[in-house]
Amino acid sequence: MSSPRFVKGFTAIELMVTIAIFGVLTAIAAPSFKPLIERWKVRQVTEELQSTFYVARSEAIKRGGGITILRNGDTTDCTAVGSDTSLWSCGWTVFADANSNGVQDTGEDTLQTISLPANVSIKLSNTSEPAFIKVDRWGQLSAANSAIQLKGSSDAQASTSSLCISGKGRIPPPDTDSTSCT
Repeated sequence: MSSPRFVKGFTAIELMVTIAIFGVLTAIAAPSFKPLIERWKVRQVTEELQSTFYVARSEAIKRGGGITILRNGDTTDCTAVGSDTSLWSCGWTVFADANSNGVQDTGEDTLQTISLPANVSIKLSNTSEPAFIKVDRWGQLSAANSAIQLKGSSDAQASTSSLCISGKGRIPPPDTDSTSCT
């Protein structure tokens, strides 16, 4: 006579019950991740914007000025800005502006192009020309004393941030408690 063999593993019913429980727990937990993801997107865009300012200032000092940060207008992938030149929600381009007209002409070098994730809005305020920011040979930004407000898709304070550009073109750490630069 042969000895009985014990089979190790799960039955199909046990596996289906486990998957069903996992599905229910995931469905319950998923909505609570939305604010967290939104905060991460706003933080990512804030850091990209700061990085862009540092790159533009560095290049302007290296090249003796003539660097422009130009907001991107509406494209097929992004229709968030329309005719409002203070909205930068479709991203921006940093380029060497040889004739200082604030427009990227043929032959002007592109230094950096940034596209933004969906559901993040950026608004530049307190500047005379919000469609672009020029950087002079000393690394000073033309948008000095301006506020840049970044917002997620909800109006929650946790998904809002602001950057301030000082008179000398420096960018202090982002302020998450306020949307103004005073």
